[in-house]
Amino acid sequence: MKDSLAQWGFDYVRLRFGFRTGVAACLSLLFAWALGLEHPQWSAMTVWAVSQPTRGLLIEKAAYRALGTLLGTLFGMVLVVTSGGDILWLVVGLTLWVTLCVYTGNLLHGLISYGTILAGYSASMVVLLTQSPDALIPLGIDRLLTVFVGIICSLIIGFLFTYKRAEQTIINELRRHTAANLYELAQAFSDPKNTVIQLDKKLSELANLESQLLDHGTGSVSAHESAKTIRQVINTQLGFITELQIQGFEENIEVSTHLLEASNKIKASVHRKDILSSLNNAYQAMQNDAVKRRFKEFIDATEERLSFKDTGKTANSTLLSTTLLHRDWRGARHSAIRTFIILAIIGALWWYTHWFQMAYLMLGASVMLTLFSTADNPALTMKYVFFGQSVGALTAILIQAGIWQFSHSVFWMLIAIMPIILLGGFPMSHQKTANGSMDFNLVFLLLMQPTVPYIFNLSHSITIALAVISAPLLAMFAYRIIYPTSLKKRYNQLFDLLEKEITALNKTSLTLSQYKRRKARFYHRIFKLTQLADKLAMKDKSPIIKQLLEGQSRLNATG
Repeated sequence: MKDSLAQWGFDYVRLRFGFRTGVAACLSLLFAWALGLEHPQWSAMTVWAVSQPTRGLLIEKAAYRALGTLLGTLFGMVLVVTSGGDILWLVVGLTLWVTLCVYTGNLLHGLISYGTILAGYSASMVVLLTQSPDALIPLGIDRLLTVFVGIICSLIIGFLFTYKRAEQTIINELRRHTAANLYELAQAFSDPKNTVIQLDKKLSELANLESQLLDHGTGSVSAHESAKTIRQVINTQLGFITELQIQGFEENIEVSTHLLEASNKIKASVHRKDILSSLNNAYQAMQNDAVKRRFKEFIDATEERLSFKDTGKTANSTLLSTTLLHRDWRGARHSAIRTFIILAIIGALWWYTHWFQMAYLMLGASVMLTLFSTADNPALTMKYVFFGQSVGALTAILIQAGIWQFSHSVFWMLIAIMPIILLGGFPMSHQKTANGSMDFNLVFLLLMQPTVPYIFNLSHSITIALAVISAPLLAMFAYRIIYPTSLKKRYNQLFDLLEKEITALNKTSLTLSQYKRRKARFYHRIFKLTQLADKLAMKDKSPIIKQLLEGQSRLNATG
């Protein structure tokens, strides 16, 4: 069966995931309806939004979605009450709130960024879909409950049919790469004249490991601590290998022997004391003080990691102070300005014309300009989003016209859309339709509001659908015109930022704590730059290598 699906362009794993998510979405529809909630389709939308292939990601994304929804809903309710329903004040308050959320979200990392951005457009849903102030409290409660129903259904199905966590993948890769690196370094110490360490290759391998830390460090406090210990090992490996490139290799058979022993022991997963013994013996045999300093940092990080692996606890409390990460201040500022301008324009048109379609356009724009602002190439992403939303909107109108207007029960209206939900996994799993498939599912559900009696008005349905699908087109225009963003631009901006950071290191003297924090952030930026270069298929990484060598030399002088 897998081979047959592959021949037709379908990915079996993604198809299974999509079908499982569709089942959870259908169950959430029924539960929300049984609870008497007015917008049961919102619970199904939540299922599609939070479902993840592993339990750790599922738990954490569900938690941040719940928190973001709660904060956004509360703000939206307060805004509607304090504005008295005045469109001008609604627009001003909502624009400022969404702008603040997208700015903050772009500065954060991982799923906490998602939760922050979600708080922005959750407020939009409450503010822009409230028909009157009297309906505010019921709408806010309905919004919260439908989200919680969707989260619960997603968690139940997820726990039954997803893997606990794909944690062993990165752990096995870390062990394999560490053993291989120590083996190559052993060869270099044994015969430095005839051994070449390909730093660009090592950098890409370590950057690939770093990119997996987000998924690994989700779902529990233990997972977060595990990710921190792995990050320390990755950083210190890069530091040690880079220092050897700066100082040069010295022929030292004793160091080579101990490094080879450590490599074999790591590969065999022996007790940590045996591994640390070989590493410490190699350290004692080294002659260069700068190299020894970096290697000692690697030993300490390895001890932390192995101790955590054996006991589930870190050996000391220094991890928090040494894991400072890169924050994209420029990107956050650009995203905030872009969002503010577009929402202000739409809001002004809504205030001037009083067209209700403007509210739907503002809702869609608040999602497009925030949720996708962190994408590598958001303008290109908007193209796929537009196609997915267009098909979803068309499907919604066809169901409304062909089935819903003849239905006399909300239950049967929900049953009627379940085949579409269950089939939503097919476009998700096909290589040609995967990019816009999620937007198809979400917009289809957004437009399917069941009511009895259902009165179908073609022009009304079309205008709302056009308002919704206009949002990605407007966002695509904004992403291309207002501070254009692409993978190459992100690479250039980060490269320039690194140059400024390296220059600034010449002008300051750092304490030990500052040195550790700056070093951790410097390595994180190097890894991010390498990841962008790999996405751009850049074969020549010599500019990044130059930044790495110069930056580490400056750190040596300031620390």
